[in-house]
Amino acid sequence: MSRKIVIVGAGVSGLTLAERLTSSGKDISVTVLEKEDSPGGLARTFERDGFLFDIGPHRFHTSDTDVNNYLLEILGDDHVTINRSSNVYMAGKYRSWPLTMKSVAGLPLPVLFRSFLDLFRSKSEVEHPTFADYVISKYGMNIYNYFFRGYTEKFTGCSADTLHIDWAEAGVNRAVIDKNVKADDLFSLLKSVLIPKTVSTTFYYPSYGGIQTFCKKQAQRIQNSGGRIIYGCRALGLETESGKVSGVKTADMGIIPADHVYWSAPVSILFPDAGFKFMDTLLCNIALSKQQNNHYQWCYFGQEDMLFSRLTVPRNFRSDTVPAKADSLIVEITLNNPEHRDNPDILKDRLIQQLESVDALRSSDIIFMDWRIVSQTYPLYDLDYRKRLSDLVLPNGLELTGRCGSFWYNNMDHSIGEALAISSGRTFSKDFWK
Repeated sequence: MSRKIVIVGAGVSGLTLAERLTSSGKDISVTVLEKEDSPGGLARTFERDGFLFDIGPHRFHTSDTDVNNYLLEILGDDHVTINRSSNVYMAGKYRSWPLTMKSVAGLPLPVLFRSFLDLFRSKSEVEHPTFADYVISKYGMNIYNYFFRGYTEKFTGCSADTLHIDWAEAGVNRAVIDKNVKADDLFSLLKSVLIPKTVSTTFYYPSYGGIQTFCKKQAQRIQNSGGRIIYGCRALGLETESGKVSGVKTADMGIIPADHVYWSAPVSILFPDAGFKFMDTLLCNIALSKQQNNHYQWCYFGQEDMLFSRLTVPRNFRSDTVPAKADSLIVEITLNNPEHRDNPDILKDRLIQQLESVDALRSSDIIFMDWRIVSQTYPLYDLDYRKRLSDLVLPNGLELTGRCGSFWYNNMDHSIGEALAISSGRTFSKDFWK
């Protein structure tokens, strides 16, 4: 009898693992369980009236040769290569990110002067550093207060001194994306501004549809190789016998038998009392009748009074993500208020006013505003999260994987790399921020 493998979650991690296992030629049966009605997980694409909206600025960029080869294998000729163009909104202006001399020159002189003084202040060591301690030690109190604190507390809904240092090491450093640009402390950040390297970061994007095209191609290959994907199937937990996995409990199909389970759904489903917390995101996908003046692909907003933390412009990924002469915006709002979950439309007027204030759109050009709640978009690294992970006792035959399953704040390329390693029996380090 073939070995029964069940993969919970049809996101990028689960799909990559399933695709590699089904194409391996081994005597195994592979079943993927997915609660949504289509593949992709956090890499899904919403479509309405000819407008395509990804869940944020998804794209493929990697320095891992195996991951790069896999991306090209799945996409084939159905991809385009795009130069990166990202911004940060600071001091009332859009500035290129990573920062350049030109973008920094326009910052208020007091901000520049205080940051210069921070270079010469001694940095105190903290025994158990938090996110706040890390950023202050690396960039100084001025930049911490000017940007990182407000952005982080708005984005996470948590005080910066209650977040684990890993949130900074994973999130702040990785925001630069290109490893040729050093910005891991104030000195290297200023050096990259004063003596910039010529950097042109490129990434892959599907040549039709949105980012979900990649996942749909994976799903098709899984099914062509004899694998099974069951949509609309919500996993509730595991069935075990003598400390070993024997199946997956579901809400709609009873118990799905399994000899081995790879769990990429939120780990909090398996361990509801362990205290793992995730952030939820409210998306407002806005269709616009005319092109606006947004030249970036995505932009960060750290202002505490702004509802949103990031904007994405699909047209600047690929022009046909919108109808001819039209435009769109993807607005990301961290969902901290239960009232906003039940009735997001109460934010409409305030959101439009704020978007107009940063020249992101003209209200007269809005065709529709489509609200979407995306649950468990980011694991939340509180001060005790590592202990919670180390205290987990997993039954034999269970492996946690992916962003939500292993509670790992990663990108798609990291999830793919991890899945490729698992499928070939290799180990994979999750300390990518090192």
